[in-house]
Amino acid sequence: MPSWSDLDTGPNRRRRGTDGASFLQRVSTVRFALIILAIATLFTLYVGHVHATQSLLADVQKARSVNQDLHLKHNRLKGEYDRKTGPSVIYERARALGLRESVTYGPKITVE
Repeated sequence: MPSWSDLDTGPNRRRRGTDGASFLQRVSTVRFALIILAIATLFTLYVGHVHATQSLLADVQKARSVNQDLHLKHNRLKGEYDRKTGPSVIYERARALGLRESVTYGPKITVE
């Protein structure tokens, strides 16, 4: 049977480089912790961005709804105003005040 000394290739020798070593074996513990921390930070930022975007979308939809309601109210009020200030209403109110219709606006002009 082979012993541990048969497997040793040299005194206190560590393998370096890319001769079959995996990525995790080549990365130090501190560097690995920093990579994990960076990934967690990016994930947290992404989730925060998604929530902020959803909140903004809800605000925009609410603002669109309010805007549409205001447009409808404006159109309704404009229609009421136009009905109250239209020519037919003004003519009736003028007749009620005793005014008469006439096409005479000034002195007659005679053309020879």
